Amino acid sequence: MVKKRTDDRVVFISMGMVNGNTEQVSCTLENISPAGALVRMSGPVPETIQKGDIIHLKTILLSPVELKCKVVRIDTDQIAVQFIDI
Repeated sequence: MVKKRTDDRVVFISMGMVNGNTEQVSCTLENISPAGALVRMSGPVPETIQKGDIIHLKTILLSPVELKCKVVRIDTDQIAVQFIDI
């Protein structure tokens, strides 16, 4: 059974960086909810980033932030992340 999202996502465009296991990739935060976000990479998602990985998303919300996230879905050029410890 697929768990349904309980919080609505809000369109929120912000530039950022994903710090993966071995590399940094520029990205754009496309939408956000209290539980997670959709992140579009500047190119294809690197093979070093896998579903279940813990990454750090650096972006600007109202001020610069670094969010610890778990990768929950990977598409060609985007990842869906779930926030950890916020």
